[in-house]
Parts: sequence; C-alpha cells; structure tokens
Amino acid sequence: MKNKKITTVYAVSIFLLFLLSILTIVIPKIMDVMPYVISDSEMAPEYNQGGLVFVKDVTEPIHVGDTITYYENQGKAIKTRRVLAVDHNIDGYFVKGDNSDKAEMGLVHERNLIGRPHFYLPYIGFLADTKAMNLLKSSLFIAAILMTLSTLIFQTELKQKLRQQAE
Repeated sequence: MKNKKITTVYAVSIFLLFLLSILTIVIPKIMDVMPYVISDSEMAPEYNQGGLVFVKDVTEPIHVGDTITYYENQGKAIKTRRVLAVDHNIDGYFVKGDNSDKAEMGLVHERNLIGRPHFYLPYIGFLADTKAMNLLKSSLFIAAILMTLSTLIFQTELKQKLRQQAE
C-alpha cells in the first residue's frame, strides 16, 4: 500500500513537470515565440509582474494601440508597453504602460524592437529566470536521485518480504 502511494506521488510529480516543460519550452518553439518575464506592473492588469509573455517577431506594421516588447538600456532591460504614437521619420515608437499616467521617456527605436506579445501565462515568469532555472535543475536532479534510491530501497524491502512469505 505504501509503495502504491509513493508511486502515485512520483507519477503525478513527473507528469506535472512534463506538462510545465511543454508549456514553457516545446509550445514556444513550435509557435516560433520567445518567452520574456514581465518585470514591472506598468501593464497591469493585462500583463502582471512575474508573468511570462511570449513574443513573436513583427511581420506587419505596428500601429497606435498595439502592444510591443522591446530592449531598453542597451539590452539590459526588456519591457512590454502600448504604442501611443508612431514616428515614421526616425522609425520609432512613443510608448506608455496601461497602468501608468505618463508616457515612457524617450523613443523606442525600431532596432530595439523584439516583437509583439502573442500570448501570456501569469505567475510563471520565474521559469525564465536563469538563477531560478539553475536552482530548479539542481532540485530536479537531486529529486531524481532520491526517487531512484527510494524506489530501489522499497523494491529491496518488497523482495525481502516476498521471500519471507514464500518460506
């Protein structure tokens, strides 16, 4: 009975990790989108801080009212904002967060544009964080070792019980 409970817990854990990996790795590759973490609450409630936005390359012209994701501070920050105005003379965009009263300072140049948000998953932005991913990988590795060891121990105990019952 104890073995069945442990096996069920392991199976559910592995299935959830598999499902999470499909959501964050496989589906974005198939749909040709890149995940980015929403680092502030300027676009709330549409895109909340800590969420994961999946951005697709821009293939059509960007218009006023569109949402874009772009690099800021020479690539040190990534932001998602709504376009207030388009300047065709210098290929740039004036942007503002939905949750902000003021427009962002400066102009977002075309060269800094990553793309448009294609879809959004709240609360799982930590998965795209390098430190969190390394911690998750280490935890999963340790969990896999512990699961293997506990399975071996329980199988050994089960075999011993079966031998004793047979004798």
